[in-house]
Amino acid sequence: MSNEVKLNYNSEIGNNQESILFIHPLGADNSVFDSVITKLKNKFNCFSVDIRGHGKSPVTEPGFSIKEMAKDISSTFDFDKPVNVMGVSIGGMIAMNLAIYKLIPIDNLILSDTGHKIGDFDLWQQRIDLVNSGGLEKIVDMALERWFPRNFRNTASDVIEDCKKLQLKTSVKGYIGACQAIQNEDITGQLSLITQKTLVVNGSEDISTPPKLGKELANLISGASFKELKGIGHVPPLQDPDLTAKTIQEFLYLDK
Repeated sequence: MSNEVKLNYNSEIGNNQESILFIHPLGADNSVFDSVITKLKNKFNCFSVDIRGHGKSPVTEPGFSIKEMAKDISSTFDFDKPVNVMGVSIGGMIAMNLAIYKLIPIDNLILSDTGHKIGDFDLWQQRIDLVNSGGLEKIVDMALERWFPRNFRNTASDVIEDCKKLQLKTSVKGYIGACQAIQNEDITGQLSLITQKTLVVNGSEDISTPPKLGKELANLISGASFKELKGIGHVPPLQDPDLTAKTIQEFLYLDK
């Protein structure tokens, strides 16, 4: 069992009443949310964290769980009042664990392109084996195909190039550890413990966590609402930060 670690994070704190904590997807870092935060920082205090084994956060041996990754966040932050939490993909899984186990005080949850169980054990093992044998170079093109729809990949070459660099600078050990954590995660039975007002967001073109999975997740969380983002893939904050920021503001009733 790994102990919790203190995570690297960025913050934009102003004279705002509300705060948002952002948790990024696999093979990325907190910069995923930079453009969204630029649009929201005048209305919200914004915190964007690097999950364990990613960005500038510590890398530990694989064998940790999503719950432990959530505990890293409660070890890093000491929020004195409830915050809104937005997580994308594995970030959404971590966000749900934060709520289920009451690890930090949470106001509202925004779960983007995620699931209570993501993918198939054997498919994750194939990805782990590929990275083990040849590093992230072996899977980076496949990963980006799963992040963005083809028309976006063909027209936004600068974003794609930046994302490729982002993925390739992720620690192999950190990436494999996070893959194993997703591989072993199934919180279907704990979703009834989520009591926060929750929005499940899904890109219509997401092939990693398709809208069907997002709708299923929304149905399993009491009172959750579901919103599909037309033409968007697996990582809305990178593909369309304007739409992502607008969706967040509308949900939090602060779209003024």
